[in-house]
Amino acid sequence: MKKIIEQVTAWEFLKKMPPEIFGFTLINELMTCGSQYRIFTYNNQQARRSFTGLYDEATKDFLVRVVIGLTEYCDISFFTPDLAAFEKVLTERMEKVLQQLAVFDPASVCTQITGKKVLEWPYATKLPEKVAGFTLFITPDKPIKALNGSYVIIDYSDFAAESNLTVNYNIFRDDFFSEIRLKRVPIMTTAFDAKTLPDLEIRLNDNLIQILENIRLKLAE
Repeated sequence: MKKIIEQVTAWEFLKKMPPEIFGFTLINELMTCGSQYRIFTYNNQQARRSFTGLYDEATKDFLVRVVIGLTEYCDISFFTPDLAAFEKVLTERMEKVLQQLAVFDPASVCTQITGKKVLEWPYATKLPEKVAGFTLFITPDKPIKALNGSYVIIDYSDFAAESNLTVNYNIFRDDFFSEIRLKRVPIMTTAFDAKTLPDLEIRLNDNLIQILENIRLKLAE
């Protein structure tokens, strides 16, 4: 790790990075967190989105972690074995990814999502803005890419409590599923499992309010 820190400290690319891109503000972190060395973050606090470049001592890789609300993932397209390769991929892709984080681009979603008609799903307009202290953060017309072929299409979050409910679509299984985070601890639920949007509508009508109210009760325990 010492050698990596020395390389990053002398890294000219880092010194030339713009202080702001598409509403994201640059933070030069240069700090060790466990087995990782956090190099920089472009952060948009109001939108609750960030893009962090770091080095992982465990895997010996430079990589990027993207955070959207309470959802976070490592973007595999940025995985590189050395600083020169990391600089190259950042030069090629970073601004485009930040732009997509700042402004939703329908062209960025995969054909399975568009084929399912998720973006134009009429039921999305019926989703309540707030339920039991949870606010609608992600909507079906602007889904976000997550891990393992999944897209978050609905997210109700209480950021202060670090808790949320997400409804997701997996492109490989071709199904909808959901996950609860209770103080960031993931809890699976089958309440919204469905194969089609009409089936998902039924499950949302039957279960959405009750489950969010139940999460609120668990937070109060």
